[in-house]
Amino acid sequence: MNKPKKKPQSREEILERKRENETERYAKIKNDPIRLAAYKEKDKQKYLKGKATGYNLVLCDAAKSSVKSVTLFGVLQRLFTLFSASVHRWKILTDHLGLYTIKKLSDTLWEARISSVKAVRYQISSIHDALITLAIETQKTDVKVSHEATTLAEQLKDFNFIVSLVVWYDILFHINIVSKSLQSTDTDLGKCTELLGKCCTFLEEYRNTGFKSAILTAKELAEELEIEPVFKATTRIRYVKRQAGETARDEPIASPEKIIEIEFFNCLLDTTLISVNERFEQLNEYSEYWSFLYNIKQIPEKPDLVKFCGDLQLKLTIDSKSDIDGCILCDELISLKSLLPDQNVATPVFVLNFIKDRNLQELYPNIWIAMRILLIIPVTVASGERSFSKLKLI
Repeated sequence: MNKPKKKPQSREEILERKRENETERYAKIKNDPIRLAAYKEKDKQKYLKGKATGYNLVLCDAAKSSVKSVTLFGVLQRLFTLFSASVHRWKILTDHLGLYTIKKLSDTLWEARISSVKAVRYQISSIHDALITLAIETQKTDVKVSHEATTLAEQLKDFNFIVSLVVWYDILFHINIVSKSLQSTDTDLGKCTELLGKCCTFLEEYRNTGFKSAILTAKELAEELEIEPVFKATTRIRYVKRQAGETARDEPIASPEKIIEIEFFNCLLDTTLISVNERFEQLNEYSEYWSFLYNIKQIPEKPDLVKFCGDLQLKLTIDSKSDIDGCILCDELISLKSLLPDQNVATPVFVLNFIKDRNLQELYPNIWIAMRILLIIPVTVASGERSFSKLKLI
């Protein structure tokens, strides 16, 4: 007799089970001082790699923040599915398009999403014409395909859809800049923190002024499609008659534009900002301890340098044992600075190679250890983007 298949668990159920297991584990060790201390120490050690890998994946939750976001990517996926179903349909699409073409959406490779959004954002009228051409050619041979093409063409002419398209492209573009920059081989914590900080600043400014600018851009696209740039009113929600003593409900928002701003734009930006700020705060915490080592040619004066080295020693201390001595590290940095060639930048990689090539490890042991630790702190791993995004679901 075949055993019944287990019902697949949702992400929420898996997370809830993990929380219960963690609670049970803590209850077992809370009365054991040694095991409890080890547990707390392990909990404090944050796994930077998981947080920093694939920054474009911070938008996974944002894509589900509103109906408009889900609708946008649903339409993009339907466009790809429709045109990629046959060589003839794809030929119709490419004949109308220029530099960019639509891509298949992926839960793991968000660069495919920005490519698809970009293709529609800058060629929306051409894609609309391709849909009309396909609808006309298949009107007698395949009514289902013709109907799907006509429906998608009407969807592209929805001003609500155009505004959401513009907003998503602006956000994806800046997130992708950060992600691409962090995949370079010479990136480090300093550059990573700076890029994320600028990204956070952009998102905060866009949260305040981006909706108005997106509407202006959407109006230009509406002119290409020869439609009126007007927000469609949503269906009015009918409430059950209120009985005596019930709390009064808030009056529904009448303006369609305001509804889009509150239910789509604000939700999207708030969700994105939370995700990006979480990563920025963690990286900034690491950067505060390591930033003075990014360029030895520009180390601070000795009083400040002593403090930085002492803080780093405390950061690398576990069970009263540290990998480095802060006071000696300070003296080593001052000494090594005078030996380095006359150049404005002395990166950690350059310093390590300088020490290694001249066999100075024994003379500068603290710098040798600190630089190696700094360079192995993961900032991003492009090759791990797919696996990391799937591990998030576990």
